[in-house]
Amino acid sequence: MTREIWLGDVVRAAAALGVSDAAGWERVASLLGLGPGAERELPAQPPPDPTALLPQPVSAPGQHGPADDDAARPHVEPPGAVRPTPTDEEAALLVPVAHRPPRHTGWAVDPLPVPRSAPFGEPGPPQHLPLLAPRSTAAVLHAALARVTPEGDLDVERAADHLARGLPLAEIPRRPLPTLRYGVQILADISAAMEPFAQDVEDVVDQVRSLVGVAGTRVLRFADCPSRGVGTGPRGTWRPYQPPQHGTRVLLLSGLGQVGPAFDPHRGTEREWREILLRIRQHGCDTVALVPLPERLWPGWWQYWLRVVAWDRGTTVGRVVGGVR
Repeated sequence: MTREIWLGDVVRAAAALGVSDAAGWERVASLLGLGPGAERELPAQPPPDPTALLPQPVSAPGQHGPADDDAARPHVEPPGAVRPTPTDEEAALLVPVAHRPPRHTGWAVDPLPVPRSAPFGEPGPPQHLPLLAPRSTAAVLHAALARVTPEGDLDVERAADHLARGLPLAEIPRRPLPTLRYGVQILADISAAMEPFAQDVEDVVDQVRSLVGVAGTRVLRFADCPSRGVGTGPRGTWRPYQPPQHGTRVLLLSGLGQVGPAFDPHRGTEREWREILLRIRQHGCDTVALVPLPERLWPGWWQYWLRVVAWDRGTTVGRVVGGVR
């Protein structure tokens, strides 16, 4: 560590050397680092080259000498050196660094195959959930549409009771048997109020045909109320409604004027429904209605004019037998 040089140091050095002229004093001052000649006497030394400390290869005879090796050796900039800014021409000569793609890594397990029914990127329509439980639909419809007739097996107890009393057997007593051989007439409502249940209506029609048979099932379509016209084709071909023959069950697939917007001017009125239900009853036919409405919203006059079954997942055979006479 060097200390600072003062004028006293110059005086002591000049007195020790016996300097008496001005040129001598200036030279002593420059040697000590003072005066204008200090920079000329002590030029700044560049930092040592790091490559100079590396061992130099020995050239064999006939090979290039040390001068050629220095020219071929890559230039190493000293620490702290500032690189000049490249010009536009030099920057245009730059090329991008080669890109190496990442290494592919396989999964531990294979992916699942794409379903055939629903290709990837093309979602299909949502699955339809019927109002009635699929497992019990046939049993519910059979219990609601079957007509109980005394055509079952022989009622031995009744026959024995008559004979024990000494009464004649005017007819053979038989046990009651539910049957669908009298056929079913379906009145399907296709109004705007029943549009959300259009698929359920078609499902019930197909199920009834499979139970009763195509020959014993007749399907008539109407809008809002059957008294305004029914038919099997377009509305232009509809005709006034005529009840079926005696003993045929009539199945109504409708909201009976209680489903849909409350201020719909086309809704069937209570008077219209009572008139059409009275005509069906006068022909000796019973009417059963599947209504997509909870029981708490049923009007009181339904229980007198027809037999109603809730069109809902909670409907069971027990509830139908207890509610349908």
